[in-house]
Amino acid sequence: MSSFLLRSRWWILALPLLVVCAGCESPSETVKADDAAPEEAEAEVTVRVAPARFERAARTIEGLGRCEALPDHTAPLTPAVEGHVHELLVEQGHEVKKGQPIVELNKAVAQADLSEKTATRDGLIASLALLKSIPRPEERRANELAVEQAKITLEQARIAADRLRPLVKRHEVPEQQLQDTERAVHLAELQVQTAEATLHVMMIGPRREAIAEAEGKIKTAEALVAFSRAHLEYHTIRSPIDGVLDSLTCRPGQTIAIGSPIGEVVDTRQVFATIWLSPRAASSVRVGQKARVRPADAIVDQIAADNHDREKTGKVAFVGRVADPQTGNLPIRVLVDNPDGQLTIGQSIRLSILLGENEPILQVPSGAVLDLGDGPVFSVVRDGKSVVLHPEVGATHDGWTAVTGTDLKPGEQVIVDGGYNLPEKTAVKLLAGEGKEEPKDRADGHDKAAKEEARAAAKEESKPASKEDEKTAAKEEGARS
Repeated sequence: MSSFLLRSRWWILALPLLVVCAGCESPSETVKADDAAPEEAEAEVTVRVAPARFERAARTIEGLGRCEALPDHTAPLTPAVEGHVHELLVEQGHEVKKGQPIVELNKAVAQADLSEKTATRDGLIASLALLKSIPRPEERRANELAVEQAKITLEQARIAADRLRPLVKRHEVPEQQLQDTERAVHLAELQVQTAEATLHVMMIGPRREAIAEAEGKIKTAEALVAFSRAHLEYHTIRSPIDGVLDSLTCRPGQTIAIGSPIGEVVDTRQVFATIWLSPRAASSVRVGQKARVRPADAIVDQIAADNHDREKTGKVAFVGRVADPQTGNLPIRVLVDNPDGQLTIGQSIRLSILLGENEPILQVPSGAVLDLGDGPVFSVVRDGKSVVLHPEVGATHDGWTAVTGTDLKPGEQVIVDGGYNLPEKTAVKLLAGEGKEEPKDRADGHDKAAKEEARAAAKEESKPASKEDEKTAAKEEGARS
């Protein structure tokens, strides 16, 4: 019982002492502990940044459009004759050369027709050669013998007439007999002349008119042969241009009609990037001006790693003079070299036409500028925290937007990703490699300003603490003790 009373008395004496010690605790330490808790609990937002730059701003006209094939770089495949598909010689998607066979139709009927026309022509050619040929020795000899025979007959008739004349004078034979003999002499003379004329005609060759007639028939036959050969050639459908067989809809065994489209060959090594501008905007565009083309889904922010790989350059090739009746806009076509086929026909593209350059101005990545309802804003990183700036924006070109009306300096880190609707003074963490070292072509314009800021910050840190700071530190140290 006595031990219990002693223990109770000890606790009664110790209790006031514990209360006094608790009251002596420093208020500053309590406040610090309360302030430190939310700071330790505050999370950092990871962001991607890019340095602001001070460069010349290009004057451009930008718009969305689409890729179109050059008029002579796309060719439909249409048969010129009706026929039965015999064989497909090229698979869809393969490259083809101009004149390369793609589809072959059945040629049996066309080949038979060509053979008939060829035989007729060859027969006429042979007839003309026979007409122009000189007589063979045997034929000439036969005509010469006919002349000789006629001469002998004439000689016999003359002899008989000479023998009858004295007898007629002596009235030993009738005069009628002499007259018959003289007619026989005349007839023999005509036979000699006929044989000689026949031999002469044989030796001088055919008449020019006969030769001309035969040659005319041959020309007609040759034209028919050429027609049949062309008709046969039409049974092989060939590629009209160099390119890629983009589509092929016919199948073996199918009968196709004249003029029905069965496929298309497209050459995309060069394409037109076409946009439509108002007449006022189009008045600033000239043929030959440089332009940049990229797919419409490409990231506008120039610092994207693959943006330049997807971007192509070209020149304005055509400025329309007839406005669209519905929109009132004019077509602008930019000729773009596309050897790798990255741009496809009908693809949506973003086109930027370079009109000229303005004076140097402060610029930030276009992806950093946001509009949250109160005008354009962007955020920068200062002392590890976000600072929201409200700029006046200018022209945008190549993923960069000109800004004015803020205290932004060249080289300051601008948040381009992860900063949407980020509150002021939010602790941020840069992605690995961000904000440490920028490419030389971007850093040249503001290296000097960045170095000056670094020197100023180092100088500020090296300044001695003020008297008030020293007093406050001493009080806190005394309170802790």
